[in-house]
Amino acid sequence: MFDKPNQIIFYINIVMLAFGVFVALATDFIAIGLIFALCAALLIADQIRQNKFAFSISDLRKILTVHDTCGKKATVTQTQMTTACHSDNSEYWFKNIRAIGSISNFRINNGDPAEQRKENDSYHVCMKFPPELKVIDGSDLTLTYQCEGAFTQNEGILSHVVDDDTQRLHMAVELPSGRAVATARFFCIDNGKEEALLPPVISGNTKIEADIENPKRSAEYCLQWKWEEEGLLKKVSCLF
Repeated sequence: MFDKPNQIIFYINIVMLAFGVFVALATDFIAIGLIFALCAALLIADQIRQNKFAFSISDLRKILTVHDTCGKKATVTQTQMTTACHSDNSEYWFKNIRAIGSISNFRINNGDPAEQRKENDSYHVCMKFPPELKVIDGSDLTLTYQCEGAFTQNEGILSHVVDDDTQRLHMAVELPSGRAVATARFFCIDNGKEEALLPPVISGNTKIEADIENPKRSAEYCLQWKWEEEGLLKKVSCLF
């Protein structure tokens, strides 16, 4: 949790706490020992708080909705219960947003992003917290964006890179009727290695869902599917 200087301070605070408890239990200076131990405990708690990651997420739901059987138009909605670990956190960045094709029309809580960047084919968008939004107590943040021409191939994928401590990740793909799912799988990529996860649930040949508890930070989770092969006439119609 701590770097080297913070580790030294942490150990000093532990020694102070142990010393205060010892004084309170083994000498007549009970009040002084308790005060000493309480101060050390408060210092330890504050150090742990200061060294937490900037945000924690209790529940993240990422849903891809494909609007047409050609896979030309789609919407991604990402809703997450987000808690700021420090009261002075004033902004949140949604990172590593990418897809085949083009991505546009980013919206965060029905408003425009405060800032938008593109690095190595990935988008990062920022939300500045208004004063009335008490993210320190936990708040729902919702990101939406449009994908154009991203799922025109026979195989599609929805991915999510875990940037914050997350308790639960739910991923879902909603496909239009008229083109059924042939196969689907759920896996993660961590340090360049692919790891298979439990198979996703397929409902009505048009909805694919997968859940994971406590996903690994920095790992990329992927929900991949294959559509049934289309007839030649349908393939030709999708070109226009």
